[in-house]
Amino acid sequence: MFLTHTNSVYSEDTVLLEHIPYPQYVHAIGDPNPVKITTGLDIMPGQLIDYVLRGKYGAEEGTIEHIQYLLSLAQCKVGFILAAGNTCWTGYLTSVKRTAKYPVYNIPPMGVSQVYAGYIANKLGNFEYIATDSTSCISGHSAWYTARNMISLKLLDAVVVVSVDNGLSEEHLSIFGGNKLSKLKDEENSSDITKFRLGQGCNISIFESIRTLKYSIKEAPNPSILANIKDIYITAEHHHSPLGISPTGAGYTKVIESVDTSNIDFIKTHSTFSDDNKIEEKLITSKFGNIRLVNYKLRIGHTMGASTAIETALAVKEETGIFLSLGAGMGNVFSAAVVEIL
Repeated sequence: MFLTHTNSVYSEDTVLLEHIPYPQYVHAIGDPNPVKITTGLDIMPGQLIDYVLRGKYGAEEGTIEHIQYLLSLAQCKVGFILAAGNTCWTGYLTSVKRTAKYPVYNIPPMGVSQVYAGYIANKLGNFEYIATDSTSCISGHSAWYTARNMISLKLLDAVVVVSVDNGLSEEHLSIFGGNKLSKLKDEENSSDITKFRLGQGCNISIFESIRTLKYSIKEAPNPSILANIKDIYITAEHHHSPLGISPTGAGYTKVIESVDTSNIDFIKTHSTFSDDNKIEEKLITSKFGNIRLVNYKLRIGHTMGASTAIETALAVKEETGIFLSLGAGMGNVFSAAVVEIL
């Protein structure tokens, strides 16, 4: 399965979004009463998707054009997957407050992601297959895994995957802050404390089969082959806590051993800068020795369900060679993708 187009917006690129601070939610854990501190601006998932489709705020142009080109091919069956991170985008309010320049955006208390997937797909064109994938922080990889299976089985010729999340409700923040995973208020500007910062982002990636590429290379508006997804796998482990990795790292070990990691040049880690890092890095060292590690969360924040897609796409655009992209998600799920940058 070949990655022919990938486009993203994320905290680094959207920090200058109309000169408004990028959304950054942090928690101050009080005793006995927790206090939530909110800073910045929360961008709705639909807006992030629109930014990528239209090539705004750091995203390159051409995403809509390439999708519509594939949909125009009579011999090409195209699928659409929304990797949303959460089954539902549930907030604690029915509106998100904006600055004086931006009005209040009303949202339903529960926006079911499959409904939204159909809405977005319908705006783009006539797809053969529409689905959602809500597998917490590995949602991007999980949707890519489905795409690879569908293309390998020749059920689809190409798949468009939209990876986005809105995991910044009060409930999510309580989980992350309360378990000392994300930065607290007094840690926000400290470079010495490397717990993850929560961020938002969106990635849209397009995957094609060799059959479709025969047409794309000759006729597509901006033909390209960025990478070959050589192998990809999703697995899980049993652990008493749904928030972290088991001390043995059984899930990570299983997913790494399920893909072909021969001849890889570097590893893109999941790396949330919590205690889980030590487990992840110990497993990597024991299997691969002193291999080069790449991490993007200090740079762009933890973009939740979109993280594996955004971070893998960044590595494809900024690195060379063959790499292993790892992911770990709430609910004890793990992902590994072996990607050859072309």
